[in-house]
Amino acid sequence: MFEKLSVYCDRFYVTLVVTRWWGQFESIPWPDRLSALVSGHVRGADEGARLVRRSLMCYANLSGILIYRLVSTAVYKRFPTMSHLVQAGKLGFRPRNVA
Repeated sequence: MFEKLSVYCDRFYVTLVVTRWWGQFESIPWPDRLSALVSGHVRGADEGARLVRRSLMCYANLSGILIYRLVSTAVYKRFPTMSHLVQAGKLGFRPRNVA
C-alpha cells in the first residue's frame, strides 16, 4: 500500500513541476511573432519605415533582456546594470531614474 501511495505522490509532484516549468516557458517573450507582425504592419521600403521597424525590434529585444535578467543568472551576470546595457550597445541612452 505504501509503495502505491509513494508512486502516486511521485507522479503528482513530477506533474506539478513540469506544469509549472511549461507555464514559465510559455510566458517567455519570443521576438519572432512580433517581428512578423511589425514587418506586416509597418509598410514601406524607404529609410523611415526601415528605421521604425528596426527601432521597434530593438526595443522588443531590450525588453526581453530586461525580463531575462530577472530569471537568468547568466544574463544578470552579463548585464548587471543599465550601464552594461549601454556599453553593449543595447541601450542607446542613459536613463535617469530607473527603478
